[in-house]
Amino acid sequence: MNLVKEHMSWNFRLYRKWFSTRPINLKWILLVILVFPMFAATWEMKKSSGFSPLQLLGLLVFAFGLMSIVGKKNRAPNLIFSFYIFLLLLVINLLLVFFYEGSFSQFGDTIRTILPFLLFFYFRKHLNSIIDIEGFLITFLIASIFPIATLYYEILFNPIREVYNTASRGGGLRLSGFYADLFGYMSHLICGFMCYCYFYIKYSKRRKKHFIFSNMGFLLVLLICLIGIYNLRHQASWAVSLALLLIFVYYIRKQVSAFQLVVFFVVAISAGGYFYTQIFEILFAKDIAVFEGGARETAALNGRVYLWKKYYAFWENFNVLGQWIGAGFAQHEKSNIMMGGGMHNDYVRLFFSTGIIGIVCYVSFLVYLIRNSIKIKQVEFRYLMLASVIVIIMYSISALPLLASGAMMYFLMAVISQTNKRIVE
Repeated sequence: MNLVKEHMSWNFRLYRKWFSTRPINLKWILLVILVFPMFAATWEMKKSSGFSPLQLLGLLVFAFGLMSIVGKKNRAPNLIFSFYIFLLLLVINLLLVFFYEGSFSQFGDTIRTILPFLLFFYFRKHLNSIIDIEGFLITFLIASIFPIATLYYEILFNPIREVYNTASRGGGLRLSGFYADLFGYMSHLICGFMCYCYFYIKYSKRRKKHFIFSNMGFLLVLLICLIGIYNLRHQASWAVSLALLLIFVYYIRKQVSAFQLVVFFVVAISAGGYFYTQIFEILFAKDIAVFEGGARETAALNGRVYLWKKYYAFWENFNVLGQWIGAGFAQHEKSNIMMGGGMHNDYVRLFFSTGIIGIVCYVSFLVYLIRNSIKIKQVEFRYLMLASVIVIIMYSISALPLLASGAMMYFLMAVISQTNKRIVE
């Protein structure tokens, strides 16, 4: 397919041609992205049958991903050495816990924990052109139509499931639709907005643009995202979305008119002001009480600080190997919990999973990703890469973007896998 990236404008015909000509090693993951929202909606089947189609899809992705990265040598440059140390410690600890537990459930947890990093190397090997990266972004946007349409059905008409926050978390109805949690929606709102910003920055250099990339189009897309995030009532997502907006305004400042820049700043300041006056004190009431001394510090982050302190007490009694290179070496009955999703924090989870050495290596990899992001020459790719790393860093404080974030995990792995590759330099 003869495409020139600087002058190419995507449309349905071009996308269909691009999709049909992709090699099978890339096409299968594109199909997974397209059907993922439907499979994610089957999570409740696990309660009745013990196994859901979503779990089956994850297992197939793991198998196909593994087969797709073995054999042919990866042409991508090597990564920082500490990342490989971190991965080695993570895999060894997972296997030690699996052999200790010996359960089918632990087998599933092991596969699920390794899957994001398997996808990282898969995308690193099979996304090798700007055209394919943009095609992936458009595929993700198409997949987002169903969950976002479902979310707005709930907002405008009737909730599919009524799940209410506790009073300490601000109260109110939290929408999750057919999905296990709000990340079924949030992954498409956050990552969809990042896709849009990528194309907005790219097309801002052109005189003739589609309406969706005009000032009014930007406001429309931003309202869709912010109204959706508001109705999902999630603390971390407000902080993440505002950070993404500010990074976007920073990178677009030299490519738009002074009037457009003023519009962007007004929107950003208005959104930030509304968040602070109408949402912050409600959603963060418990954390404010901790800061002001009206509640115990263990109540911070919706009680997660208490959870971390509880399991840190177990870690303090681990042997030296368990503390320095991972809880799997402690062979403790709580190791599987400490390495699982119950920690609600990826830093804590990976700290327990790989020990002091492992978490230092992981943090060094995040710093490495940020440094590489800043070096990218194309502004749209610089935004996309840096925004993806920021999403991982911020969500990891109170959520699990590398374990339980639905489609977001696929998106983030696809983007950050391009670090230090020449096609985005």
